[in-house]
Amino acid sequence: MHDVAKMKVEDAPESQLDKAGAMLRVEACGICGTDARTFFNGDPRAPAPWILGHEPVGALEEVGPAALLPAGMERGDRVFLGSILTCGTCRWCLEGAQNLCVRHELYGYDPFPGAFAETAAVPPIALKNLIKLPEELPSDLATVADPFACALNGIEVLDPGYSDVVVILGAGPIGCMQAVLARDRGVSKVFLLDVSPERLELALSAVGSAVDDSWVPQDDNGVEAVLERTGGAGAERVIVAAPSKEAQQAALEMAGRKARIVYFAGLPKSDPVTPFDANQLHYKELAVLGSYGATQRQYRIAMDYLDRRQEELARIVTHRFSLDAIDDGFGAIRSGTALKVVIEP
Repeated sequence: MHDVAKMKVEDAPESQLDKAGAMLRVEACGICGTDARTFFNGDPRAPAPWILGHEPVGALEEVGPAALLPAGMERGDRVFLGSILTCGTCRWCLEGAQNLCVRHELYGYDPFPGAFAETAAVPPIALKNLIKLPEELPSDLATVADPFACALNGIEVLDPGYSDVVVILGAGPIGCMQAVLARDRGVSKVFLLDVSPERLELALSAVGSAVDDSWVPQDDNGVEAVLERTGGAGAERVIVAAPSKEAQQAALEMAGRKARIVYFAGLPKSDPVTPFDANQLHYKELAVLGSYGATQRQYRIAMDYLDRRQEELARIVTHRFSLDAIDDGFGAIRSGTALKVVIEP
């Protein structure tokens, strides 16, 4: 990335092996929503020229002499690298909430170049995030473990129950994963909404069996339709899986009394302040919560989930591009014609 929305595929200096780190021969790296937001909006943590890419899967090509790999892992193994890098010693890490580490960093952002490359360095802080891939799990699907773990965190924060109506605002890859996860919780109904009819159709082709109803919201951002489908009561659970202020406000209005709402998707760092109808919160006694990243436990669950449900979840990966065609990959995301895009160097 040389500037906002400008990239080049070119030779870069060889990554140096840290004696306490490792080197990954990249087999696949997903384009994350965070990558896309950075590319199209800029981010001070990605000082140009910068190599993005923080959903990598590959083979451990080199291991430093002082590297401490996870138990049972060795050079040559195919691995996934979780992107949230944590200190391991603060209160939140010790309590298992590594996503809230007070000193956390993100792989693929300064000072750790990413994996849209043939090889990528794994810094010492990232070694504990390595997970060995199940033998039969394809590399392109394995990259989904990172966003899937984050989607799982969102559903765990949402905490839907058996009789709940769950509304998911945003039919991108995260929304698709959360539809599957919500259905597996045994909820009453799953509603999936998106402003793009093409993206919604694509989502339903991947996870339609998990969705009870879906539609493109009108001027009220889907509020009236949710109320109609719930007899005026509103939904018990709403998760906002799109970086949209309008969706965040609509979530408050379509939620029922005592409902729980999760703001999953982040807004651009240059414009993060959203309108908020506090009377909706007050009079309906809503719980409005945030969800960010994933824990090491959730990464492990996600990898096992993908391995067990390969045939079903593989449909979420709709596009694969070579490194030379990475610009087309970002274009597919921006156009809304793709769900999950994976780069295969």
